[in-house]
Amino acid sequence: MNTRRLTGAALSDHHVHPNYSIDAQGSIDDFCRAAVAVGLQEICFTTHYDADPKRVGDEGFMVIEGRREPLSNESVRCYLADVRRAHVEYGGMALMVKAGMEFGYFPGGEKLIADVQTEFALDYRLGAVHNIDDLCVCHREESAKLYGRLTLDRFADRYFDLLDQCAASRLFDCLAHIDVYRRYGLAHYGDQINTIHRGRIEKVFATMIKHGVGYEVNTSAIRHGLTEYYPGMEIINAARSQGVLLAAMGSDAHRPEQLALDFDAAAAVAYELIPYVDE
Repeated sequence: MNTRRLTGAALSDHHVHPNYSIDAQGSIDDFCRAAVAVGLQEICFTTHYDADPKRVGDEGFMVIEGRREPLSNESVRCYLADVRRAHVEYGGMALMVKAGMEFGYFPGGEKLIADVQTEFALDYRLGAVHNIDDLCVCHREESAKLYGRLTLDRFADRYFDLLDQCAASRLFDCLAHIDVYRRYGLAHYGDQINTIHRGRIEKVFATMIKHGVGYEVNTSAIRHGLTEYYPGMEIINAARSQGVLLAAMGSDAHRPEQLALDFDAAAAVAYELIPYVDE
């Protein structure tokens, strides 16, 4: 049994994947019970919505009652109904349950994503750049193919251009795991991957400020064997100096035991999110 309990003030996890996401395990209820057990006051579910028609494999689906179903308004409706049910049920346990989605951004997909957001009221819209040339930077084998095709500078130019387009779309409240490319890029490109944001991310920050888009501190990097969260401290400090909003902390949990991973330590990094109380 997981007996871990938060001791600090970092009491909200805004990046959580229940088993509606094809790569996740654990029901909405499993995650809510885990949230109560560790002492969270708020949980925001952000099941994947990856609809790029050029992608093959697991994208373009959601899991409904154990069945893999194509993404549709009906599948989204089922997911949101479950979250709204949990909002009512777990409110009595002092847990705020919110409904969000993590949208995989791709050029040309703006209308599709906008239509979903118009059809359904979401508490939180998380935008992410996962793919370049139809290959996923978050997938070990696919990222190896991608990095093998592109020089580091070419990859950096492509990635940050997509991130800027994602922010400029005005479809999202927050950008997810800004430098997730470090997960597998470190092994391929070496330590230089840690500095490719320099001279590139400043434009993205300006776009984020213009459109009111924030970023998250995503602690899943610890699960991935890295020593700094997504994004790393250099990017966090640059965002602070430019005035970019830190919107949330997220564990990017795909199983209940991953919920609020390392949040006590992350609270010191994401101090803007912690209310100050003078006792």
